[in-house]
Amino acid sequence: MSTVECRYGNVILKERKLFFIFTVLSILMPMISLTGLLKPSCEALGFWFQRSGATTVVFAIFAELKAANMLSVFKPAGMVNRSFHSTRDKYIKQIKIYNYIALFLIVLGTVIWGYGDLILKMA
Repeated sequence: MSTVECRYGNVILKERKLFFIFTVLSILMPMISLTGLLKPSCEALGFWFQRSGATTVVFAIFAELKAANMLSVFKPAGMVNRSFHSTRDKYIKQIKIYNYIALFLIVLGTVIWGYGDLILKMA
C-alpha cells in the first residue's frame, strides 16, 4: 500500500492518539483533585474537586474536537482513492464511539463543575 493510499488511515491514527491523550487527562483531573494535590490550604476539598470539573470539560472538548477531525476524514471535498471505503469501514464505528465518550466526559465534567462540592458532601 503506497503512502497516498494510507493517507486516510494516517490522519485517523494521528488524531486518535491525541484523542486518547485528552481523554486520559480529562479523566485524571477529578481523580487528582481528590488527592488534594496543589490545593491551596484555605480551599475546601469539595470546592477543589468542583474546580476540576472545568479542566475536565476543557480536555473533553479537545478530545471531542479530535473525534470530529477523525470523522471529517470521511467527508472529502473531492474524489477519493481506493483505500477510502476500506478505511471508512474499518474505523467509522470506533470514531462514533469516541465521539460519544467525549460527549459523556463533557457532561460529566459539567456536572462536577456545577455540583462537585455537593457530590462530595453526599458521599
